[in-house]
Parts: sequence; structure tokens; C-alpha cells
Amino acid sequence: MRSPLFILSATLALIHSALGRSSTGDRVLVVLESQVNQDDYSKFFASLKDRGFELTFKSPKDDTAELIRWGETQYDHLIVYAPSSKSFANSLTPKAILDAQSAGVNTLFLLSPDISEHNRNLLREYDLEFVDNGSVYLDAFHHAHGQSPSIALLDTATELVPHQGIFSESLRASGHGSIIYPAGTVHNAGLNPYLVDILHGSKTGYVGQDKTIDPEEAEVESVVGKPAQGKGPVLAGKKAGLVTALQTRDNVRVGFVGSGEMLSDKYWGAEVQTAKGVSETSKNKEFAEDFTRWIFQETGVVKVVATHHHREGESEPRKMYRKKDDLTYTITLAQHVTTPNGTSSWAPFEASDIQLDFTMLDPHYRKTLVVDPSLSTAHATTYKTGFTAPDRHGVFKFVVEYWRPGWSYIRTSDTASVVPLRHDEHPRFITGAWPFYSAALSASAAFLLFCGLWLALGEEDKKGKKKAE
Repeated sequence: MRSPLFILSATLALIHSALGRSSTGDRVLVVLESQVNQDDYSKFFASLKDRGFELTFKSPKDDTAELIRWGETQYDHLIVYAPSSKSFANSLTPKAILDAQSAGVNTLFLLSPDISEHNRNLLREYDLEFVDNGSVYLDAFHHAHGQSPSIALLDTATELVPHQGIFSESLRASGHGSIIYPAGTVHNAGLNPYLVDILHGSKTGYVGQDKTIDPEEAEVESVVGKPAQGKGPVLAGKKAGLVTALQTRDNVRVGFVGSGEMLSDKYWGAEVQTAKGVSETSKNKEFAEDFTRWIFQETGVVKVVATHHHREGESEPRKMYRKKDDLTYTITLAQHVTTPNGTSSWAPFEASDIQLDFTMLDPHYRKTLVVDPSLSTAHATTYKTGFTAPDRHGVFKFVVEYWRPGWSYIRTSDTASVVPLRHDEHPRFITGAWPFYSAALSASAAFLLFCGLWLALGEEDKKGKKKAE
């Protein structure tokens, strides 16, 4: 059993580390280009302020927008809404942004159909390729009634990928409104394993030009010829990526929203009519809040509180275990949550697919970890498993690796050696060696019998010879 002092210290550490709404910090730098009117997004920025974030607004060419100064991050999160800007300050270059992300700065990119080559090169660093400028996502069957097909309506039950760690159950439920995706660009995700699909197009969605050609223009095009097709990827249906996220192994999160306009006041909880004339309330507000909570490390954050291993019948860990020892391993995990009163806290994290690898180069054992209610607390969950050390000596590791979309990447490793028994630790008699014992005893007995007979018969021969003489 673990000592009560250990459990108390772990609980106090959890309470002390949950001082803000975000698990990483509340300082946000917002970079807006001149074409974006801040007042048009007042509800979105107000929702961030209500959650305790401190917003600082800068322009793309503002040299004072330093992400890192003297090796220290000046902001915890970054929002970039400058898709058409062709030049940025030295502190906001692609290299500066990537360095800030390596230092732990979470980033949210808000985009539009007009993306400069400068931003395209930055987005290619994440293995994302966007369609040509001017091309937008269209859906002739699912769009706002009486409006252009570019004002697409996305069903949260089919187009929203239901990641448990990112979105709430109410948003993922069907029949409770759609997400309005107005005049947004489309991207194609590459083979980057850290990309997470968030929102994709419907089966009837496609990429095209949002314009109406009058008869005169159509006649001119028929004479001159069709316009040259762009070099961008041809995307339709689920292959049309609209919103994507990325989470690194260091748990830094980056979000890419193809239509920054979907966060504007115009579509923030707005009433909209579907193509069939049915009125409903848009889910843009709920989507923006859930997605930014995840990007800014408010939800989906899991941390390792403590790990512990010991021999059966003991409570303290050892640096060396003997072969065939019965070992017990425990790990304590906690999930970052926001309480109803608006404060941040840590809560138990429960999952049924967490595994332990007892490995030396290759796993020798892979055991499923189960919840131990006797060791769990109100702020963390303790998982436990047991196994017998293999009959092989060497340096082993207790490895727990948990990688699921929407949750923090967890990897913890403890090292211990498995050694053979010492010369004075072996049993006096081995049951399996009784055939060898009996063979040695029988050989010894036969030798003694032979010696006795030989000596006895030899004395009698000598006495017979003397009498004959």
C-alpha cells in the first residue's frame, strides 16, 4: 500500500497546479490584419475574456508583438487572423511562430479563401495544402435558404468528427442545429500522423468558384474557351478538410479554421433556415467555444501524477528485482476540467484501454491497467496491474504510452533491473534435479560396493595361496 503522505502530496500538487482556466496560461496574442474588423468578432473575443483570458491585439507588422524574449515566452496562446497578409514583423515570421510552438505556445489560425504565399509556406510546414485562391467550399443541397451555396450548413452528427476529448456530447448530438461554414477555403491533409481531423465536408460538398455568370459572360467564355483550371487539389466530400487540428508529442496544439468568418457575430448563435425551409439555431458558438477550449488547453488535458512499482508484499520500489518476482505497477492520472463556478481543477480520468509495457528493447509483457478504487482520490485516478518478472536478466522499463485523438499524449518510463538469484539464494534441493541426485548417489553406492567386494575377495585369495605353500 502506498503511504498516506504520498497520496496527500500528490493531491496538493494537483490543486496547486490548477490555478488558471487553462492548464498552460491565460495570455493570448491576437494578430489581426487590417481587412478584419475587430468589432465584427466581439462575441468571440468576449467569450475568451469571460473565460479569463487576457487578450492583446497586434497587427501583422507590429514589431512589438514578440512571442519569445530572452528565452521566455511572452504569451501562452496565439491567434493569427491574417490570411492575406504578405509580410509580417520579424517576431511573427514562420520560423518565429514555429519556435514559439516548440516552446509551448498554442496557436489558432483563422483563414479565408484569399491566402498569401507567405502563409501557404507556413501551413505547408504542418503538411496542409490549400486550394487555389478564390476557390471556396460549396454545397448546393445543404446551405442557408435563399443564400449562396457557399453559406454551407454542416451537420454536427455527420461532418463533425466526434472526438470525446474535444467536443461536448450536446454538440455531437444530431438534430440540434448545424454549423454555418460561410465562404471558407478547403485544404488537403497530408500524412502527418499528428494531424487530427475536426470538420470535413458533406457527401454533396465540393470546391468551386462562388460566382454567377450572366448570359453575356457565358457567351464570351464559349468563344474564348474555358478558363484555365487551378493547380490545387480537387477535393469533394469527406476529403474536403474544413477544420483541422495538430497536437505534437510535447502536447502543443495548433488549430486551422478554413473560414474565420464562421466565428463572426453574424453567425454566432444565429437563426438560419435550411434549404428545406426549416429554421434552426446555428452551433457556431458551441463549436468555437469547445474548439478553443481544446486548443488553449482547457479540455482534453491529461497528466501523469505519479508512477510506482514494487514487489508483492512490499511497498517501496527497488532498483533490482529477482527473476520470477511478483511485481505490482500503479500509475495515477488526472484530467484538467473547469468546475461549474468557473474555476479550474483536476478530476479523475478513466479509460479502459491504457496498457503497461514491461520492455527490454521489445515488450516482454503487455498488461491492461485497471482502476484501483482503493488508491484513487477525488482529483485523480489510479490504475494498477501485476505480473511475474520474466526468467531473463537485464535492464527493463515500465512504459505507459497513451495516444488518442483529443487527449494529451502520455508517455512515462521507469527503469529497473531484473537479475538472477545470488549463489546463496538458490534452494538447497531442486525438485526437478532428483534424477541427477539419485544417479550420483547410486553411482557412489555402486563404487563403494565394488571397492568392498574387491577388498574382501582379494584377502581371501591371499589366505588360500599361503595355505597351499
